[in-house]
Amino acid sequence: MKSVKAYRYRYLILLSLVLLMFSVGVQWLNLAPVGRVANHYYQGQLPLRYASPVDLLSLTYLLVFIVASIPASYLLHRLGIRWATWIASGLIIFGAMTKWLYLSNFPAVLFGQFFLALGQAVVLTSITEIVSRWFPIRERGMAVGITSASQYLSLALVMIISPLMVATRANDPAWGSGFDQMMRFYAFFSSILALIPAFLIRENPPTPSSSIASKKSESFLSSFRALNANTSLRGLTIIFSVGWGVLMTLFIKVDEISALLGFPDSNGLLGIAMLAGGMVGAVLLPALSDRFRRRKLFFVFCNVCSIPGVLLLVFCQQIGQVILGSEAIALIGASIVGLSLLASVPIGSQYAAELGQGIHEEIIQGMLLLFSQAGCAFILIISLVTTEQYSVMLLSSLGGLLVAAMIGSSFLKESSMIITEEERLNDVINQEIVHLQ
Repeated sequence: MKSVKAYRYRYLILLSLVLLMFSVGVQWLNLAPVGRVANHYYQGQLPLRYASPVDLLSLTYLLVFIVASIPASYLLHRLGIRWATWIASGLIIFGAMTKWLYLSNFPAVLFGQFFLALGQAVVLTSITEIVSRWFPIRERGMAVGITSASQYLSLALVMIISPLMVATRANDPAWGSGFDQMMRFYAFFSSILALIPAFLIRENPPTPSSSIASKKSESFLSSFRALNANTSLRGLTIIFSVGWGVLMTLFIKVDEISALLGFPDSNGLLGIAMLAGGMVGAVLLPALSDRFRRRKLFFVFCNVCSIPGVLLLVFCQQIGQVILGSEAIALIGASIVGLSLLASVPIGSQYAAELGQGIHEEIIQGMLLLFSQAGCAFILIISLVTTEQYSVMLLSSLGGLLVAAMIGSSFLKESSMIITEEERLNDVINQEIVHLQ
């Protein structure tokens, strides 16, 4: 049994990661809850016939990550986490301020979003590396979980703040006012949050955080081959990507969907309902999965439960004529979708780690993230190139994808190592005595 030291400064490192995630996360979908206002603000500046400004800004994050994630990982290992953090902070500050200073010029705003997306790629690819250097093994799952949760909290923040700062009531004479002030707020908010980690970040703790030697890194190609050879893991990756892609598409197009469902105002209620249900599901269902030692059962359950949620959204106006009203039915459907799909993220991540036994866990999570971003980008691109007369079929199409995911998930095999994270690492944890410093 060996002794290691866990330094209190690791919590400032964790704070740095959370602040970076918040700073770049709020810039991704800050226009989505007030999409009708944003699209009107940039009316006439977009040469594309069907793509809206909100869709293009959101799509930029996804496409840039797909292209830049591997170079960002190389940059991290080449320059170290301190330089990578400085670069990420600089990209975020430059992008956020560009979006505000040149707010009236949409190409300039898109240019700023591109730099923010580059910053996001650096931040997301650095999480596991930074955590593994500063945290003992028994705390790494907690640290990564907190950092990942901050991304969803940033979405919750914009769903609440954006509609509050902009006049969105349909009959309000001041409709659309406050848009400039909102963008200024987000510019300074992101810049301040991104600046703090540049001063807090450190390359390494004084002594290693673990006595367990890290496994030799696998190449992307060899890891992809190992993942591709595992039929259930390959299938889970695709199904996970479909669910995540549908969920993010709903968030990105939340105001457009609200308009289709008859919500007169850009108030973000649909997005808030999805996140509220998601917070409950993300806490409750993974805990039950651990308790009953079933991964496949609960992952399939999440996919099954998402179907009635989407159906309530599709038929909210018809059902609303009979009971509660269309808006209430839509909010119930949104909360069910959020509960199901957000809960499937932590369950699916752990499920994939167990199915991919023998493949580095950070590689598996990186693959899930990469394929999920690609899946969402694909869905968004399809929705952009379809003609306007088919836009009303968006929810039905997303529902069809979820039905396919539900059917596919039933063919997955159960994990052969259905144990909790603490039990899985118990032997390794017991090899270390952690001394707090």
